[in-house]
Parts: sequence; structure tokens; C-alpha cells
Amino acid sequence: MAKKLGLVLGSGAARGWAHIGVLRGLEEIGVKPDVIAGCSVGALIGGAYLLDALDAFDAWARELKPLSALEKFNLTVRRGGLIDTQSAFEAFRPYDRNIEDLPIKFGAAAVDLATGDEIAITKGSVIDAARASSAIPVLFHAVHNQGRWLVDGALANPAPVSLARALGAEIVISVDLNAVPRVLDRFDTPPTTVPAIMPPSAPAKSGVTGAVAKLIEDTQKSVRRQIEFAKARADASPKLFETAYAAADIFQMHLARAHARIDPPDILLRPDMRHAMPTAFDRADEFIEEGRQTLLAHRSDIETLLAK
Repeated sequence: MAKKLGLVLGSGAARGWAHIGVLRGLEEIGVKPDVIAGCSVGALIGGAYLLDALDAFDAWARELKPLSALEKFNLTVRRGGLIDTQSAFEAFRPYDRNIEDLPIKFGAAAVDLATGDEIAITKGSVIDAARASSAIPVLFHAVHNQGRWLVDGALANPAPVSLARALGAEIVISVDLNAVPRVLDRFDTPPTTVPAIMPPSAPAKSGVTGAVAKLIEDTQKSVRRQIEFAKARADASPKLFETAYAAADIFQMHLARAHARIDPPDILLRPDMRHAMPTAFDRADEFIEEGRQTLLAHRSDIETLLAK
């Protein structure tokens, strides 16, 4: 009997469009998961796939403009957040089903505000589960689900391999969108001494053609600009929002690594999303393809595991 395949779709806000590519890649190689465990945007994409709404979600994502995903959200300062996401999720309500009625096992990771415990949502509305799992603290309203106030599962388990195994998965593919974090690498520039190619005021040597002299002059200018730019970067200080983004990435990277040491996946997919801002909802085409290519790069590993 074939072993049950679990797919873990991790957190990552707009980077989560890469999960669509991962699912497209699995379809391309003829592999279908028996279990899906999602966290935050991973719960949303996994839920859309299981509700047969992935095509509609894909088309919607590809049409988005910068930050336009937030247009349907209501700005209301209550329930521990600034934005009420209910109206946006209601647009997909016609596709909704109960988790118990899905063709395969599904679970969404969230966090209980009352206890701080990780909560696995494995019954009730798929859309309500995805909404609770993706309720980013302070930004989005907390969601009341099954008697608890829940927020984003990324606070406890950004890539919930343990949930996939609890749902019966024997082989697990995990997609960690924060494995390659957005760090401020411009501050990691080692001091170097760049020798000048030629003193700026040095005249061209006799016998050197005007074209060669012009090339040398242009090269000098280019090198000086690069040195000035490098110095400006070294002298700069971190900005507020980039620090916040980097800190969130670093936090989730270490948290996911800690969980992976306890309960490692059989295959870890690490799409390189370091240059993808979490709010870059308008880059769906690029992110989807990154997810697809990452999956296809592991095709032989997946097929070998499934053949055992």
C-alpha cells in the first residue's frame, strides 16, 4: 500500500502565492497529496485547492495591483487588530465546505490568544479556518472560532509538519517560505580597499587612442560611483519597516528550524523569497513560478520517496 503523502504549506503573506506554483508542480508530475496542513497563507491556498477554487484564486491573485488585496478589507480598530478580513473572505464563501467533508485530510494551524497554545483546526468551515490561521496580530482582527479567539499560526509553528503527521501523513513535503529570510545584508559588507585604476586627473598616455582614453575615464567614473555607493550603504542605518520585515523573517526562520529539528519533513522546499516583500501581492506571476520551479527541482526526490 502506498504511503500517505502530506503537504505542508507555510506562512508568508504575499509570498504564499508560491504555494500555488508548488501545487501546480505536483499536478504536473502527477502527484496528489493525501493530507494538507497549512499555516496562515498556506492554510488559505491549501483550502482553496481542496475547495476546487484554486483556478479562481490563481486568476484573482494574478490581477492584483500593489496592496489591492487590502481594498476589500474594512479598517476597524477592534478585536486586537486594525483590519477586519471577513468581507474579503466572504467573496469565496460560495466555494466553502466543512473540513470533515473534504476529499482529503486538512488542518490549519492557529494560536489561542487566551493560552498561547498552538491550535489545530480540523473541523468546521474551511474559509473560517483559513481566516483564523492567517489573522496576523495587530494588523488583522482576531477570529472567534469554536469558542476560542485565534490569531496567526505563524506565532507558534510557521510550517506545521507535526500537524500533517497528526493527520496521518507518512511522508511529508514541507514548503517553508521563510527558510531563506529577508535579512539586511547590505550591513554585512566587509571593509575593503579598492585601488584606483588611475588617478582621476591623470592624462592619457601618448599613443593611446581617444577611444581607449574615453574607456579609461568612464571606468574610473564607474568605480568611483560604486565606491561612493558602498560607503553610503555602510554609513546608512536600518529603516523602520525594513527592520520590521527582516525581524519577522528571522523570527519565523528560527522558529521553523526549531520545529524541523524536532519533527523534520522528508523533503524541505525552500523557495528563495528573500527579495519578496510580504505585501507584494502584485507579484503573483513571479512567485507562482518560483514555487513551481522549486517543486520541479525536487521531482526525482519526491518520486523516489513515493516509490519506496
